[in-house]
Amino acid sequence: MQLGRATSIPLIVICSKLVRSHEVIRMAEDIGIKAYALDLPADGLTPREIAFDTSEDEELAAASSAATRDLSTKRNLGLVLARMLGWQRLMFLDDDIYGISEQDVDALAAGLSDHSVSVLIPDEFPDNSVVCHAHRFGGGMQGKFAGAGTMGIRCDRDDPGFFPNIYNDDWFFFSEEAASRKIAEVGRSKQRPYDPFADPDRAAREEFGDLLAEGLYARLDHGQDLRGVNVSYWTEFIECRKAFHARVAESLRRHGERDDDTERGQEIRAAEISIHAAQEKLEEINAELCHKFIELWQADLVKWRQYLTSIVRCNSVAGAFQQLGVDYAEFMPPRIR
Repeated sequence: MQLGRATSIPLIVICSKLVRSHEVIRMAEDIGIKAYALDLPADGLTPREIAFDTSEDEELAAASSAATRDLSTKRNLGLVLARMLGWQRLMFLDDDIYGISEQDVDALAAGLSDHSVSVLIPDEFPDNSVVCHAHRFGGGMQGKFAGAGTMGIRCDRDDPGFFPNIYNDDWFFFSEEAASRKIAEVGRSKQRPYDPFADPDRAAREEFGDLLAEGLYARLDHGQDLRGVNVSYWTEFIECRKAFHARVAESLRRHGERDDDTERGQEIRAAEISIHAAQEKLEEINAELCHKFIELWQADLVKWRQYLTSIVRCNSVAGAFQQLGVDYAEFMPPRIR
C-alpha cells in the first residue's frame, strides 16, 4: 500500500483464503491510494475462456499440490489484465516480500528495457523449497535463483509464458528467458522468514514441481533445450534426485547438533522428517508422469499464446474486470476522481 502511494502506480490485489477484498479496500481508504481488489473465484480458472491441461489432468494434480494452490491463477490473471489494458510493464509482488523501495521499482522497470523479465532476489531468507532449505541446513552449498515474488515483466511481447498450476510455476514461466540468459537481476529483496519444516507435508507437496523444475534447468544450465527431455531422461534424473535426497538426509543425520536438546537440534530433526516426506513422495512419481507434464505444458503454452492474441482491449481496469465477469471492489481517492 505504501509503495503504491509512493510510486502512484495502481495497485491490484487478488485475494484468497485468509484475506478478502473488502479488507484491502478498507486499507486503501485509510492510506488514500488507488486500489482494486477481487476475491478469487473458487469455481475454476480465471479467466474461464482458457483451461490448462496441466491443471485439469487428474494424474498430475494427484502428484502435486494443484488442488490447494491458486498462485498460478492469480499470476496468469495479472498477465491477462495487462494484455487487456495494453500495459507494457507489469510488476508482481508477493505478500510475504517487504522493504521494497521506489528505487527498486525503478530498477525493475529499467531492467525491462532490454530483458523480458527482471527480478529482485530474496537474500536474507532465500526463496527455496523445503528440500533446498534442508540441504543448506545440513551444510550444503545451496544457490539462490530468480522467482516471481518481486518480478517485472514485459507484457507487450509476442511470446509470453504462463504459470502452470504446480510448485515452481515461475521457473516454468520464464524458462525461455533463463535458457537465453535474459533475466535481469537488478537487486535484492527481503522475504518474511517462516519455518520450512513445520509441516512435513509441505515438502511432499513441493516434490513433483521441484523435481520437474530442477530436471528442466539441469539441461538449461548445460545449454540444452527440451529436445531429449523424454522418458529416458526423467528415469535418469529421478535417480539423481533420489541420490540428492539421500545425501541431504545423511548430512542431517550426521550433523553435530542433531541430538542436542536445543532449538537447533529440534530444527535438524524436523528437517529430517521433511526430507523423509519428500523421499516418500518421490517414490510415487515415475518418468512417464514427468514426461506427460512436459508435453501438456508445451501444448498449454501454444493454447495460452493463441488465447492472448484474441483478447479484446479495454480502456480501464474496471472495464477489464467487467469483461472477465469478475466481481471486484475499488477505491479512488477524491483527488483522482
